[in-house]
Amino acid sequence: MHIDWWTLGLQTVNLLVLLWILGRFLFRPMARIVAERQAAAVHLLEEAEAEKARAKAAADSVATERDAAAATRADLLEKAHAEAEAQRQALLEAAKQEALRARHDADAQIARLRAEEEVRVDRRANALATDIAARVLKEPAGRLPLTAFLAGFETALSSLPEASRAAICADGAPVTVSAARQPDADEQAACEAALARALGRAVSLSFSVDPDLLAGVALRTPTVAVDSNLRADLDHVLAGLNANATA
Repeated sequence: MHIDWWTLGLQTVNLLVLLWILGRFLFRPMARIVAERQAAAVHLLEEAEAEKARAKAAADSVATERDAAAATRADLLEKAHAEAEAQRQALLEAAKQEALRARHDADAQIARLRAEEEVRVDRRANALATDIAARVLKEPAGRLPLTAFLAGFETALSSLPEASRAAICADGAPVTVSAARQPDADEQAACEAALARALGRAVSLSFSVDPDLLAGVALRTPTVAVDSNLRADLDHVLAGLNANATA
């Protein structure tokens, strides 16, 4: 087999020239294009990752804000509930205190009314007892001598202020003495003597009958009232009973 070295050399040169041409005008531009596209792809991927990171950060921020808003809302609701509960408790306490005050006032009013009613009942009972005593004593008291009451009558007159005693019968008119019954002559004389001793002078007397006195005497002038009779004693007893009822 005969090899043409010149032809082989020429073909080799042609191949090298072709490879150089391909490398310069095809492979290098293609490699550059591929590199550029790879760089663009990497840049796009980086931008996508950055966008994804931004989106995740935004989502995290929204979630954080949502959680914070939820926490704030829960805190506000809790505070509102606590304030409402405090107000409810305050209203309940105020209502309780008002109810207690009203109950206390009502109890005090009831106690006062009960006490007043008891006093009224006691007063009526005392008055009734005094009236019964007066009825029971009326007949035996009518038999008591008038002189039995003159010592007290004289003492009461003597204890009056001097001006009051001087005013009795100052105009010279007779002094009227009331008695439970018409006194006899001796009783009238004894009464005149007692009055003269008490006043320090003799006075003219007239007598009137007042059965309500039960027994004893009474003297009334515009400025003087002197009692020495059973009715006055009963009235004094009644006043004492009523005083005890209100104590």
